[in-house]
Amino acid sequence: MAGVDSDDGVGFGVRGQLDMPGAEPYKSSFVIHIFTTTQGYHHHRFRFDIVDLGPSGNLRLTGHFAFRAWLNDGYWGLGNGSVHDVAYDDLGKDDPLRKYYHYQLIQPFAHLTLRDDVTAVGPGALSIYGSWEGRYSIISPYAGSLLEQEQPYGVNGGPAMQLTAGALWDSRSPEITPEKGALLEASARVVGMLDGMSYAPSTFGGPMLSVRGYVPLVHRVTWASRVMGEWLFGPVPFYEMVHWGGFVPIAGVGGADTLRGDSFGRWHGPGKAVLQDELRVDVLEHRFLKHEVLWQLVPFADVGVVWGISEEDPALLGDAKIVAPRIPVHPAAGLGVRAIWATTLVGRFDVGVGQDIVKGGGYGPSLGFYLAFDHTY
Repeated sequence: MAGVDSDDGVGFGVRGQLDMPGAEPYKSSFVIHIFTTTQGYHHHRFRFDIVDLGPSGNLRLTGHFAFRAWLNDGYWGLGNGSVHDVAYDDLGKDDPLRKYYHYQLIQPFAHLTLRDDVTAVGPGALSIYGSWEGRYSIISPYAGSLLEQEQPYGVNGGPAMQLTAGALWDSRSPEITPEKGALLEASARVVGMLDGMSYAPSTFGGPMLSVRGYVPLVHRVTWASRVMGEWLFGPVPFYEMVHWGGFVPIAGVGGADTLRGDSFGRWHGPGKAVLQDELRVDVLEHRFLKHEVLWQLVPFADVGVVWGISEEDPALLGDAKIVAPRIPVHPAAGLGVRAIWATTLVGRFDVGVGQDIVKGGGYGPSLGFYLAFDHTY
């Protein structure tokens, strides 16, 4: 397995997936994923998904155990108007200030979710779920970096335990590669953590809403859209501001799963929202290893915003300064390709162009490209 993106560089690894038939989309699925990149990103995980559990077959158990490490994670400051001085990007490879906007984050975690399909409503099913996650975060700022200078809340890392509860209404068909239907989700999470240096306890949390819709426009063309937002309250560590709650947690306001074209984690804030739209156009089908392969061409557009932090939040800010942007939202757009094998394994390659706020008060383009697995949403 190989991958590449503009945030983490070229990566190599192995991925094994075993799907057991007998239910929709499968009776059970097991994934082993080992992956590392030239820019220091590591993601090694084991995931299982088992359906039709319980006396009535209405329970679904998902587990995710992983070790993640970003040796060049991004931090450009807090708030919706954080500024990027591109002069640091032009420094030589051996200049330590080339890492001015980067730091190291190591984060092993375990995540378990139990979902109960309560009842069918029309073409969809109503479900409730609860999840538990334990993780430990190790933060290492580079010498002279912006993170070392600003010291926002959370720079010491530490252990955390997260509890999430939510409800889903799902009418997608089929589930993995939807051609019609919707997925509506409302959830809330609460996180208790200990500061990695003082061991002082703290708690933060808040609600999340997500709506995904899939509409067949004409033959072989599906419009897919997602809007989601989350607002966290309390002392939120800076690195958690770019991690989302929900049934399938994702990361980034910016990057492969949210604003394709902006750098991963470009925008940090306790509140965040994104709107994403894709046209998934079926262009070619053929057989490979006794299964159908479907190729799609996917033009897309994303827009995002963060909020909820100000100069009146000294506990979160450290020495960071809040800047209000002239344009309050951050757009991105691009083109992608999907390869879907046996309806359940999705490979994707996206190229996106975003809009960055650069030093001097202007705006400049940013480019992102991503080779990964699974649909964006």
